[in-house]
Amino acid sequence: MFCKNCGKKLPGDAKFCPACGAPVLGPPKAESFGSDNPVLVLKPVFVPWVAVLSILPLQIFFTLWGAGFCGGFSLVGLQMLGWEDVVPRWFPFVFFGGLFFFGLPLVVYFVKKKTYERTEYRFFTDHLEYYEGFFNVEQKSMPYKNVTEVYLRKGIIQSMYGLGTIVLSTPATGMQSGVARSGIQVSDIPNP
Repeated sequence: MFCKNCGKKLPGDAKFCPACGAPVLGPPKAESFGSDNPVLVLKPVFVPWVAVLSILPLQIFFTLWGAGFCGGFSLVGLQMLGWEDVVPRWFPFVFFGGLFFFGLPLVVYFVKKKTYERTEYRFFTDHLEYYEGFFNVEQKSMPYKNVTEVYLRKGIIQSMYGLGTIVLSTPATGMQSGVARSGIQVSDIPNP
């Protein structure tokens, strides 16, 4: 640290500058947006069957791909090892098809559930803090003065559970097919 008055180097525990006697100000504090306590804290609601059904098209695709691709390679491997008489020809196809059909929804369920458990939206008087992540942790802070547009999106299933998504857009937010590509999406919250 250096003295703000004369610029001389200061010892770490100095309360006053030894050269000019000016009081030493502590290290600069992080700028606070407002009060330290949030006005409202929200967590998204996890609906398990929606998480699993949302990947149904991918699940079907990967089941067929896994059965054909991985099952085919396994069959070739079994033939190279001379095990084609031990294992029926259909087994590798059914095994890998079943692995993808049941494995993919389990992985999606687990990851989405853990992500929702760690997601939190903290509303302060002048800004919003957003925390999300399981594999990739994302933390954002958005002052309300930067918000240019706020809109509510409620799908059919969200409406059934009284949930919705609030999208906060900023001047830097790009739009693609009517959906904000950046900004903050306060997703699947009750009574939006």
